[in-house]
This record gives sequence, C-alpha cells and structure tokens, in this order.
Amino acid sequence: MSSWSMNDGSALTGAYTFTNASAIVQGNSSADTSEIKVGDIVIDDNGDKVRVADIQPVRTVATSAVNASNDRITITNHGFVANQNVHYNANGGTAIAGLEDDTTYFVKTVVDADKFTVSATEGGTVLDLTGTGNNAQTFGGTSTKAFTATNAFTPSTNSGSSCTVTRPPINGHGKTTVDGTTTAVIDSNVLGITSAESLGGLDNIASVSVGTTSLGGIDYVGGNTYHGSAPAVTIPAPTVRTIATAKVTTGTDSIEIASHNMRTGTSLTYQDGGGTALAGLTDNTEYFAIRVDEDNIKLASSLSNAQAGTEITLTGTGNNAQTLEGTQATATATTSGGKVTGITVTAVGSDYQSAPTVTVAAANGTGSLNLTQSGVLVTGTDEIVIPAALYAVLTTGDAMTYAQGGSGAQADLTDGTVYFAIKSGTSNRMKLATTYANAIAGTVIDLTAVASGGTAHSFTGATASVTAHLGLGDSGDNDSREVAHIGWVKKTVGTGGRAGRVHYETLVAASSISGDAEDIATPDS
Repeated sequence: MSSWSMNDGSALTGAYTFTNASAIVQGNSSADTSEIKVGDIVIDDNGDKVRVADIQPVRTVATSAVNASNDRITITNHGFVANQNVHYNANGGTAIAGLEDDTTYFVKTVVDADKFTVSATEGGTVLDLTGTGNNAQTFGGTSTKAFTATNAFTPSTNSGSSCTVTRPPINGHGKTTVDGTTTAVIDSNVLGITSAESLGGLDNIASVSVGTTSLGGIDYVGGNTYHGSAPAVTIPAPTVRTIATAKVTTGTDSIEIASHNMRTGTSLTYQDGGGTALAGLTDNTEYFAIRVDEDNIKLASSLSNAQAGTEITLTGTGNNAQTLEGTQATATATTSGGKVTGITVTAVGSDYQSAPTVTVAAANGTGSLNLTQSGVLVTGTDEIVIPAALYAVLTTGDAMTYAQGGSGAQADLTDGTVYFAIKSGTSNRMKLATTYANAIAGTVIDLTAVASGGTAHSFTGATASVTAHLGLGDSGDNDSREVAHIGWVKKTVGTGGRAGRVHYETLVAASSISGDAEDIATPDS
C-alpha cells in the first residue's frame, strides 16, 4: 500500500511571487490565504516547495512607501482589512513621525489593494504622518494575500506562479533514526521538508491559545476592555540545566543529563556561572545538542555541525555552577474590539521540558480617574468620563473591577468590586450597573456625589487567560514523531457530483466512489 495521506494537494487561487532573498510569499489581488494553514506545503510551477510558517507576515516598508502628504502607506497587495491590528516596528531606525516604535495600530481605511491608512484605536481617526521613517521599518499583520515561508525560496525569483498546497502525509515505511530505532515519519519527498524538521517541535512553544476568563461571574474569551496597544505577552525561559563537573566526560566529549528528552539540533546557551569555563566552550555562547542517548549529549558549534554529528572536543570539566539553557520563546497578542483574540508565537524557543505558564499584561482599563471632579464623575447623568481609546472598544456588559483612588471614597461604589459597564450615548462616557443583566437592561447605579478624595480611581477589565502548547512529538528519547491520522488512506472519487474531490476513509471502511453513490460492498485492497 502507498503512503498514508491526509491531503493530496489542491490548486490555490491567484498567482504568487516567491523570492530567494526573503521568506515572504506575496500573492496578487486574486490570491487568498484563507486556503492555507500554518504547516501546509506550497508547491510552485517548478515543483519547488516551501512550508507555511505564518500568515501574519512582517513586511518592510521603505521611506518611499510612506506618503506624509496623505498619510497613506503602500504595500503591494497588502491584504489588510479595515479595523484589523497591524504592528509597526522601526527596527532600530527613525520611526515614522506620527507613529511610535513597536506599537500596534489599526487599519483605518483600505484605500486600495496597495494602500492603507492607520489609526490609534479601532475605528479612530486617521493618524497624521509627518515623516517617512527609515528603509528597514516593518508592518506586520494578518494578510489575505501574503504569508511567511519557513525558508527563502530557491533557486531564484519566481513571479506569477500558480501553486498547489498539500498537508502532511505520513510515510508508513518508517525511517531509521540516530539510535537505530525505526519509526513512521513525514515523507520529505512528498512533503518537501527534511527529516530533521519532521522531528522538531517537541521542546518548542508551538502555539499559545486564548482561554476563557471569568470576571463578576461572566466568562469572556480573551479578557476584555483593553485599549491602546495590545497587552504584552511573557513566556518564561526554559528551565536551566546545571552541569556538575562530574557529569562531563572528556574522553567521549559528552555531557550527562539524565532523561534530557533533547533531540539533535536543540539550541542551548552555555554559561560558566562565574567560574572556570568548561574547556572547549565559551561563556554566554549558543551551542547545539547532538543526542547520544536518553541520558547523554554532545555539543556542536552550529546546527549544521550538530546534524552532521561533528562535536566540540571537551578538554576540561569546568565548574559546578555552569549551566546550559534553551532559548526563551516570545509571543505577541492580537486584539479586536478591546479583547484579546489571538496570540502569535514570534519565536518558538528551545529545550522547554514542559509547557510553561504564559502571562498576559493586565488590562489597561481606564487608568487613573479623578472622581473628585464633577467633570469626571457627572452626577446629573450618572456618568463617568473615560479615555477615548477605551470608549471606542467598550461594550455594554463589560465587567470592570473598581479600585478606590487612595483614601477618597465614592459613596455609591465599593473598592475591589466588579461592576458592569453601560456604554453611554455621549462620547467618552460610561455608566455602571451592579450586574450583567442590569447593564443589558440599562438599570444604572445612581451616582449621588463625587468622591471625597483621591485622584487615582480606576476601572479595570479582565486579564486574558492563555495556555502554551508544545509541538508534536512522542519523546526526544527515541527521536520519534507523533504520527497524526495513522491508519487513514486517501480515496479519489470518480464521476458525478463529487468528481474531483478527495474522500478520506479508514483502511477498510469503504471503496471507490462512482458518481454520487458509494459502493461499500467490497473494500479496496
């Protein structure tokens, strides 16, 4: 029987341009990235293959692409839609005057397929761009026309290519790995990736999912009432591995780490701990693991050397405070309507021995409000004046925790209590309710007086709850990969209404399809 398959490939809409100088793949105006997913393999007219790494590509915007006279930014076939998040980075150069470095903005207007404007808040006013920045600056965001590949395309620029996409088939014949174990792996000849790639991911942060956060008895997906830029996301560094001198064997150039669960190619940084460095290694330097067995590794000076099995010669044992530590992963949050809608892993890290606890910065909320002022707490209408950025994303029913500003109390509100916002019809104002149901019904808390003191009262929404997930894999101890959908086989259809489709069945469940009917009397051999 042939290889077990999950997807045989289908044509993508539109034409794509690949370059050998960049991992960005750019589609024309008819292209649509909704047809691909991260991990898919895109195959061009020449049969060359690249793997989809990200559908939120970061693209360079030269100074010539910034028009300060009409506040427009040009990216050919940008693929952005109105009100979506885009992240601007000056990348060490002068920022575009009117924008701040490393800040998330919103697409205000899609002028055409190549031009757009930005605003500070969703639905806000167009930002006035008074300068053009620098030639290394970038904008990143979900695009309907472009994606990032895992590697630059070779052998040369390929413009206007009609492409197909395929998803991981599994080779049922197996592959002999480093220690002689034979396992089923992704077939690199079909998928277009290396065996090393197919084994990767076990110790990486593959994804961070957004969970449900409860505040005031109401569940919010991704938290609520952020405003301004997206909240910071922090993934802790991997656990540090301390290497005692007794664990270093110079005769075999190996280091003993019991049940290390590392694979060849794992990135590790060596620190001498303030003592004598392990002879052969340099303090604060990146090395790459060569798996010897489940309890021992060697180190290589580069990834290619690790894959080739070329280890570093160790002529000393160092000191008992020396360490090896994997690379810390990073991620960014995406917000829409004031809520966290997704987390993008920007660096997967290495040597994570278990999924870490990821934290998201607390919701921005209102910031400090001086409720002693009648212009901020308006008793006549029971309204509180809030920042415009928050008002733009506020939704009636949003739960918000009240914090009393210093020693000054407000007679109708209790410190540390959750209230529910009612978005006022008057700009930049909200009212409060005691329950979600009251907020929806418009039953307002009567604010009888301004606060007796304190200038730093605040209302803060729920902080997003997120969960990290490690990549696929059974165990680094045998270099095996988690085999997805093993036991399924591809069946192609015949004629009729289903012509041209692919039907996925178990190995013995059904036979070929002819016309619109399915013959299940005789299973295929």
